[in-house]
Amino acid sequence: MDWDDLRYFLAIARHGTLSGAARHLGVSQPTVGRRLETLETRLGTRLFQRTPAGYIPTEAGTGLVAGAERMETEALAAERAATGLDVGLEGTVRVTSPEWVGQWLLGPQLAGLHNAHPGITVELVTDARLYSLTRREADVAFRFHRFDQNEIVQRRVAMVGFGLYAAPAYLARHGAPDFTQGAAGHSLILMNESFGGLADLPWLLALAQNARQALRTNSRDLQAVACAGGAGLAALPHVMAQARGLMAVDTPTPAPPREIWAGVHRDAQRIPRIRAFFDHMAQALGR
Repeated sequence: MDWDDLRYFLAIARHGTLSGAARHLGVSQPTVGRRLETLETRLGTRLFQRTPAGYIPTEAGTGLVAGAERMETEALAAERAATGLDVGLEGTVRVTSPEWVGQWLLGPQLAGLHNAHPGITVELVTDARLYSLTRREADVAFRFHRFDQNEIVQRRVAMVGFGLYAAPAYLARHGAPDFTQGAAGHSLILMNESFGGLADLPWLLALAQNARQALRTNSRDLQAVACAGGAGLAALPHVMAQARGLMAVDTPTPAPPREIWAGVHRDAQRIPRIRAFFDHMAQALGR
């Protein structure tokens, strides 16, 4: 069985559509469709049910997934072992992080990295999706929590401080919130509850239980923009709020900070350019 055909099969199984698999693989949708037809013809069976909701594995397809994933694991291990022999500080390092972490924490450190290692090109993808280090979707990942895979080498690289902020014009109109009254008469700009692990959200809701909820969003940047425009109070990272000229609001208890963890696959860390990037960012963010 051709491993390359199985790569296409796994992409369809994971993304549920030909278009999603094509974007993941960096090829056209017709190419993915042709490769699937070739594999199904070779095996003499249908691997997916074509439905309006997407491609759903048949019984044969479900059985093939486990074997294909084992082949994928071995192929990626061989690739990591081969690239681990790379001895140069040149080439591309693919990095993934949440959007505001990439913009406000990683981005400012790239000039120092380039000065120290001009041969390294960083491909930084900011996305809420958790890219797999094991499947080589990324070389280095930054997350808000520890990695749970044993093969990931990880380090806590930063503790990001948060606070309650508002625009000067907003405070001039509404005054400082009275938290003994649950911040009655004030408006809140909140992150969406669908994001797990947001310690600042329950903290602020407990302090300002009588405030009006003006906005919920899945974007820290949009939170900061709305806050700067005078829409209300927002719990934000200090680095983001201060850059926008927002004013800190005193609170009875401090806002909970967030940990930033960096992870790299234990095989990939032997590649000099990846190790150089990992070490540089860990030291720079630690400072």
